[in-house]
Amino acid sequence: MFDSLTVSGSSLRLLKVGERGVIARIKGTNSTVTEQLTRLGLSPGTSITLEQRFPRFVVRTGKGPLALTQSMIQSIYVRISTL
Repeated sequence: MFDSLTVSGSSLRLLKVGERGVIARIKGTNSTVTEQLTRLGLSPGTSITLEQRFPRFVVRTGKGPLALTQSMIQSIYVRISTL
């Protein structure tokens, strides 16, 4: 299934395990989810690496690994990094 891909970013769900990206934007339809992401240190400009997709969706930031909910995953758009 093709979720969303644009020049400015793609859905976090499109990353493959091991791929790195930089959060381009947070598209929160729910202010609670946006606040949770901010508290976790996930905001535009944050570098992340997808570590696992199953059984939990886990990303790694400079602060360590974070397990994300479906609502969080759907709110994050990234620019894929080749570095």
